[in-house]
Amino acid sequence: MYVHPIWLVLCIFFVPSLIAWLFYKNLKIPSEKQYLTFWPRFWASFVDSLVVWPLHIILDFIQKPDSSVWLLLTVSSLRSLLWIIYSIYLHGTYGQTIGKMVTRVKIVDAETHSSISFRHAIMRDSVPTLFIIAFTVYQAYYFAIGTMSVPSRGLALFNSIFLLWYAVELLTMLTNEKRRALHDFIASTLVVRTNIEDSGD
Repeated sequence: MYVHPIWLVLCIFFVPSLIAWLFYKNLKIPSEKQYLTFWPRFWASFVDSLVVWPLHIILDFIQKPDSSVWLLLTVSSLRSLLWIIYSIYLHGTYGQTIGKMVTRVKIVDAETHSSISFRHAIMRDSVPTLFIIAFTVYQAYYFAIGTMSVPSRGLALFNSIFLLWYAVELLTMLTNEKRRALHDFIASTLVVRTNIEDSGD
């Protein structure tokens, strides 16, 4: 069992989250910048990681060195799915994760700018979810035949696929006016700022 040192969490997640909260809490922007959401989304990821981190600690305590193979597989799968579950639930319910609430951005329907549904939220995370399910099945196969770890070649392949996906996400986000990533096109969603200043200001 490995528990992340608290100082590491403070440095990597808490400090950037605090800076983001202090920066965005009173920030107002003009309406013409409502689609410029790259940096708010970037900083939101630190806040969201800080929120999800305690759940990883709980899983660390559930998983013991002498745990059964299937408990290890279940914990490993839950660890991979935590972010997806967190993202789908909060986006589907509020259109925002806690990180997005802090950095003042929200996901809306690309056509109507209305609140999104759980269908939108599921579609946005559909590709990473499929990758995780595929990896879990792959991992389960090796656990079932008595191997406690997957081959390094297979692990490298899945990691490469994930990195390629996120590189394409970043590329699409930075090359269109409304900063829509590939998952936004898949789900017909759009991320907008919620801290637009009053036109009368």
